[in-house]
Amino acid sequence: MIISESVSVIKQSAPSGATVATRSGGAERSGEGLPLGNIAKTYSPDSPADGFDPETGEITEPNPQLARATRWALKSVVNKLLPDSKTAKCMVLRAPVAGQILGDIQIMKGKHNKAFYQGLLVCSRLWTCPVCAAKIAERRRQELKEAISAAISQGMRVHFVTLTVPHYQGDDIKLMNDRLSQALKRLSQGKFSIKSQMRAIAPEAEIYGYIRAFEVTHTENGFNPHFHILLFTSGDLHHSAVNYVYGKAWQRACRLSDLPEPSLEHGCTVQDGSEAAKYASKWGLEDEMTKGHTKKTRRKGATPWGLLRAILDGDDPDYTPERAAGLFKVYAKAFHGRRQLYWSNGLRALLELSKELTDEELAAKEEDERASVLATITVKQWRAIRRFQQEAHLLTVAEDAPSLLATTIERLVFRDAAAPPG
Repeated sequence: MIISESVSVIKQSAPSGATVATRSGGAERSGEGLPLGNIAKTYSPDSPADGFDPETGEITEPNPQLARATRWALKSVVNKLLPDSKTAKCMVLRAPVAGQILGDIQIMKGKHNKAFYQGLLVCSRLWTCPVCAAKIAERRRQELKEAISAAISQGMRVHFVTLTVPHYQGDDIKLMNDRLSQALKRLSQGKFSIKSQMRAIAPEAEIYGYIRAFEVTHTENGFNPHFHILLFTSGDLHHSAVNYVYGKAWQRACRLSDLPEPSLEHGCTVQDGSEAAKYASKWGLEDEMTKGHTKKTRRKGATPWGLLRAILDGDDPDYTPERAAGLFKVYAKAFHGRRQLYWSNGLRALLELSKELTDEELAAKEEDERASVLATITVKQWRAIRRFQQEAHLLTVAEDAPSLLATTIERLVFRDAAAPPG
């Protein structure tokens, strides 16, 4: 069965002959056959990443190397679940140069001591690719912080709005997503639009624009798609007024879009700007990769990455590997091609922010233009690296013990040649 195969493959430790670099008091040391361990189980920091370099994309996480290993492990699950997808080819195949010739695979090292691969195909599928999602969402997240800061400096007020609808087991999530899109349009059109209704109760107030994020979790009641909105208004508009208008308008929009009508209490919540800033500091699906296992989220559900964790670890009673795999496939199909983050027209210009880059542009963007080449990987070497799933580990060696990089790669090639085919 594909699921049992994926779990057994991904849980492999480092090859017994591999050199594993660690640090002790600043000195480098190596060990023969040290296991990498099950990253998804052991990595559980107290808080998500918050530091970020806007120039290079450097993420200063509590343990960025373990977080990176987790992303690669989760992506290995996706490769098995969706073998014909672009995500399955991401960070696997060489990227073409000038549209014709396949380029070299290189291990690069940037100014923050961060190592990364260059020359590999990227998919930019933030719904299904943990590796691309992390890179895209970190840069989106930085933009949100900049937007909030710019808005406050201009005297605006930022409101954090959450919109959801009742959901049940057996709901058709694709149909639900289509109806949610219809409901959103009703919030911005006609005399019942948010702006029109706000003008009726607070004619002096201004709504300058919004940033909307589309997210989903899975709970005991099925998939729970929902929206988070950062609403930018004049400073005199209190969030209680926003809550009143959005709550009523959202009920009407859902009812007219053939969605279950939410209650005023649960369908819409609005928090003030401080909460908006707090949420913006951890915006994006990839945040699940810096949390613990899905056991911690049972009461409020598992994110898509949590489903991948359940497949990887195989010990969650609520999400068996078979069930989690089926749910992830349904999710991937339902959210394919949908936009995760949307800025209203004119808001970026008003806040004096640069032009928005697409997900594809962000995923393909060079991580650090000042990085240097540590190694150029041959096709034979890359095959061995991938066979033993040492992609993330090699980057750790490049960061902590670059002098051992060549030896580590050659040992993997030797093991590959000595191993039976398959």
